[in-house]
Amino acid sequence: MAIDPIKKLTIVSTIHSTSRVMRVVSSLGMIDVTDAGRLIADESGYFKTGRSSTEDTDDVLRKIDTILNLLKTYAPEEQGFFEGLTPVPQLITREELRYATEDYDLDDRFRKASELDDILRRNERIKGEIENSLSALRPFSDIPFRMEDWHRRRRIDLILGYIPEKKLGDLDRPSYPWKNTAWETLTGAEGPDAAAAEGLRTVKNIKDAQRIVIAALKDDSDEVKAGLAKLSFVEITLPEFNGTIGDHVRELEGDLAAVSATIEETIAQVRALKPERRTLTTLKAFWTANKNEHLAVGKTVGGKWVNILTGYIRERDIAHFQEKFGSQFPESVIILEEPGEDEEVPVSLSLPKVFRPLSLLVEMFGLPPYKGFDPTPYLHINFYLFFGICFSDVGYGLMLIAASLYLISRTKQYEGVADFGRILLMGGISTVIFGSLLGSWFGDLYQPKYLGEGNLLLRIQSVFAVLDPVSKTIPALLIALFIGVMNQFFGIALKMYGSIRQGDWKSALFDGFFWFLALPGLLIIASRIFVATPVLVYRSGLILFAAGALGLILTQGRELKNPVARILGGIVSLYGIMGSYGITAFIGDVLSYCRLLALGLTTSIVGMTFNMLGGLLKDIPYVGIILFIIVVVVGHLFNFLISLLGAFVHSMRLIFVEFFGRFYDAGARPFQALGFDSPLCAMKKEDTSHG
Repeated sequence: MAIDPIKKLTIVSTIHSTSRVMRVVSSLGMIDVTDAGRLIADESGYFKTGRSSTEDTDDVLRKIDTILNLLKTYAPEEQGFFEGLTPVPQLITREELRYATEDYDLDDRFRKASELDDILRRNERIKGEIENSLSALRPFSDIPFRMEDWHRRRRIDLILGYIPEKKLGDLDRPSYPWKNTAWETLTGAEGPDAAAAEGLRTVKNIKDAQRIVIAALKDDSDEVKAGLAKLSFVEITLPEFNGTIGDHVRELEGDLAAVSATIEETIAQVRALKPERRTLTTLKAFWTANKNEHLAVGKTVGGKWVNILTGYIRERDIAHFQEKFGSQFPESVIILEEPGEDEEVPVSLSLPKVFRPLSLLVEMFGLPPYKGFDPTPYLHINFYLFFGICFSDVGYGLMLIAASLYLISRTKQYEGVADFGRILLMGGISTVIFGSLLGSWFGDLYQPKYLGEGNLLLRIQSVFAVLDPVSKTIPALLIALFIGVMNQFFGIALKMYGSIRQGDWKSALFDGFFWFLALPGLLIIASRIFVATPVLVYRSGLILFAAGALGLILTQGRELKNPVARILGGIVSLYGIMGSYGITAFIGDVLSYCRLLALGLTTSIVGMTFNMLGGLLKDIPYVGIILFIIVVVVGHLFNFLISLLGAFVHSMRLIFVEFFGRFYDAGARPFQALGFDSPLCAMKKEDTSHG
């Protein structure tokens, strides 16, 4: 059975052992802890909810996150392609956990990391200020004025900045406020650098901006600046310092070098902490589990003498839990019982290794209800069928097999990631099969114009090819529609199966069997539009449809009390407005399977396009063959990645919408045992074996 049998568990222990009980429960990792206050009726108010503060734990986690964030910023982990694509938790030993929790001086590392972080923040701020000053001052470093003279003029203001070149003529007008001004452009130095140019957005064309010094009477300074603003002038305000701008620039450059050196030295000290990232990650997983323990204590209830913990446990874990827990708490009482009918029982799936990979898709959609059934074993035919047809290229299938084998070998100790690799592996095998049948080998790379007459790919392709969907689109479309029809019937059959499992024979008959009569009958009737259907077959179709439709009309509105409303409800159910299904839904869902043909054609045609582009370059003297190889390799790699994504996504859509929509009601809560294992860390299996 794919859905693990679950028992409701209650542990009654002495009040003084509450924390230790929770610690042992967490270490065993078998109990999904629930809120005992919701399950235990206590009208007298004798029991109180457990209390446990996470303040200390939150403080420890804050320290750990501070160090890890610092490392993430200045010493990020170097990851390969697959490491970034498929992150996995780090495997640790009991000894590593002991060292992290007992010997590692977190407070000392936090103190050091905080100091380094403060130094970096302060110097990064100073560096930014210096760089901004240099960006503004460097274009004017050739001005010979000393700044103490520049700022001490009594009757004259010197205005420095940028102005569009075409506006210079406006400064020569004899009208006010220009009659008492003088100006001169500054030449011989480069214009504003990129950083300085950011501040010159009011100048329409930075490249044409001229550096200019304008002398104006102090009494006229405000009017002159107002007039300059209308000319798109951007003023540069010079700070007060002694010496020339060039001197100050050289001083700032020295300060910048010193600050940069301090930053680099500090970053080097941060990088020296890199070897401790593994220990810090272990600590974070440990203290996260510790926090969860404290939160779980808050779900217990206790009185003066006893404490009560409730939760769920898988039947396969009961014996081991009773042995381990009972040996440490012999005075405790463990009560096991069947979950109630109305309880939200968490769901845990256990599948044979051959079926397990596709459970990832089921979990992605949502877990089945506890009293339902796991659809995973029933996905293998249709999902890999859909995937193979959508991808349908032998070359791409072989590439996918190679990539998935590498992924599995790298992540074999991590079941979830390795199972995803196994999905891709089976998808690659299916792709090779359907690619062979549909005659696609890197598109049409087997053609003599690319690889020569009688090449090996051409000979192999001619042996296995059965149908070319590019030239025989209509037959390929009919096959896709046939697959859609059969998949819909498969979904209805599974709905009947689920109803029978729950003892609901009425739903199996009314919502399943009657559609098994009506829909095939409808297809036989519709076939007469396209082909000459034998009279006997046509009449059989009429009988099937009439029997199924009559049954649906009489039963689909069965929840309604009014007899007339029941009949009307049954009639509209045929359309799909109410009831379990509908003819329009059937037609729409079947037509959705046309995407199988569309994706397969797209993969082949895009591959053929890259082959054609490479072929156009092939005959160029000397470099033609090299260009051909580059275009074909790069083009097919691109097509492989895009088509792989399309095949996976659209296969999932056909499963989730068109298939699951017929029978599957998801939404159960996953079974989450209180314990250490997390997305960050996992104990090596040899260290967590029972016994």
